Amino acid sequence: NYDEEMQQELTDRGLWRIDSGVEAIATLTAEKNTALFQKMKVLTKEECESRQHILHDHYWGTVDIEAKCLVDMLNQHIIPSVKAAGVGPLSDLEAAVGTLKTAIAEIHAAEDSYKAAQLARVLRLETMIDIRAVCDAAEEVVPANLWTLATYKELMFLDQHTASTPETEPFFDE
Repeated sequence: NYDEEMQQELTDRGLWRIDSGVEAIATLTAEKNTALFQKMKVLTKEECESRQHILHDHYWGTVDIEAKCLVDMLNQHIIPSVKAAGVGPLSDLEAAVGTLKTAIAEIHAAEDSYKAAQLARVLRLETMIDIRAVCDAAEEVVPANLWTLATYKELMFLDQHTASTPETEPFFDE
């Protein structure tokens, strides 16, 4: 990664600067790219368009699944834990569910796969990151015995939180 001055210099020299996978996929059907693919007998223009459409659909479909998973985690684990503890950013978490559902609906209502992918990119790289910060703040204040998801400590040091003894380990006789 270059500093911003170097990025500007490269842009001024005519080099592409594409900061997004969604935008990079969109260049697949740029005239010079389709001409090159056709000349080299790699892909036809129609095949480039199809590939672009499929890649954008795959992107927004993946984000759709991730966002719905986050909604489920909020509704089934995080919000109930915050309510049980009586501490934490409850109103922000409840608002986050609405924000996610609205964003998901906007993606599904988009007029084409490119627009859906653009909306999904914002959802994934901005909205969901902001919501993650709220979830992290909740995890910090909710007592561990009321937190129903694995904590960072449990995930990072799993081997140190599980004890096994010869009596509890299965024995396989060869």
